[in-house]
Amino acid sequence: MDKQEERVVMIKLFAPFVSWESRWNVLKVLGSGYLSAGKTVRRFEEEFAAKFGFKEVVSVNSGTSAIEIAYTLCDFQKGDEVIVPVLTCTATSIPLVRRGVKIVFADIDYDLNISIEDVERKITPKTKAIVFVHFGGNNRGLRQLMVLARRHGIRVIEDAAQAVGSDYWGKADFTCVSTGAIKTLTSGDGGFIICKAQKDHEKAKRLRWYGYDREKKLVEGDTDLTEAGFKMNMNEIAAAIGLGNLHSIDGLIAHRIRLADIYREYGIQGHAWLAQGFADDFKCLQRIYADEGIEIGQHHYRNDKYTLLKKFKSKCPVMDETENKYFFVPYHHGVTEPQAHKIGKIYERNA
Repeated sequence: MDKQEERVVMIKLFAPFVSWESRWNVLKVLGSGYLSAGKTVRRFEEEFAAKFGFKEVVSVNSGTSAIEIAYTLCDFQKGDEVIVPVLTCTATSIPLVRRGVKIVFADIDYDLNISIEDVERKITPKTKAIVFVHFGGNNRGLRQLMVLARRHGIRVIEDAAQAVGSDYWGKADFTCVSTGAIKTLTSGDGGFIICKAQKDHEKAKRLRWYGYDREKKLVEGDTDLTEAGFKMNMNEIAAAIGLGNLHSIDGLIAHRIRLADIYREYGIQGHAWLAQGFADDFKCLQRIYADEGIEIGQHHYRNDKYTLLKKFKSKCPVMDETENKYFFVPYHHGVTEPQAHKIGKIYERNA
């Protein structure tokens, strides 16, 4: 096999997991004659909540929708300030732009999670909320941030899109989860919002479906609308995939833990979803991995580089230092333990 052929058979950076139970569930839904939100969605909500220790959750059609609803529940007004880590998926920031909010980008620390010290420096009387992103599933800093926020009377929103499998999450006023295609727990696309206050939970259920109380409407027919909602409900097909995969989640998490243990031997840090390394010449290392049929990449980038978000740029020295050095290696169910050793050894020799 020549080098060109080796590059075709790659160890991909990401790979979606779909269990056989999920496939069977989808076939049953397709034959049921009912595809919108129904009993499969309700069951997925109930089992997800029970599995991860939540009283109630509200399913939605994406993690981004969960963030949209959380921001709506916070009732941000034009000119309010919200502190967001500079390194995150743009889905964390974009909904704030539409609301006329002033985004205050906080620096990261060397593990790529938000710097709590920089957050504290950037709090002002106009700060209405802080977004904690579990970057790659890393929960470092959440405990300290919760204490800081409570001291200042500021709400905390967890962007927990990548946190399934972490041992500390779901602690904030709002927690936003993704079950997108390449997440540890996938439903193809989907997510959950978890609210501390019951009134927010009830409103979130209305906001995901135009503003209607869906359960009441299905029983009584037309009901009154008092708030402008969205069309963000999860459907039965997504729930069927997610429910089947949920029953395999313990094995998926355990496999990542084993991979993290291996990677740690070589200096690569694995969290709940991403395993990261650093190199002075990331592009050169990327080519070395590619020659071995292995895909690595950065996946998420500093948000203040985009034209849409440049006006919010602030001092973030650690981000400046690391933006061309960090990268992620394959870290999923499709990576075998021998492959993890190979990936680690390449890093150890060349980073």
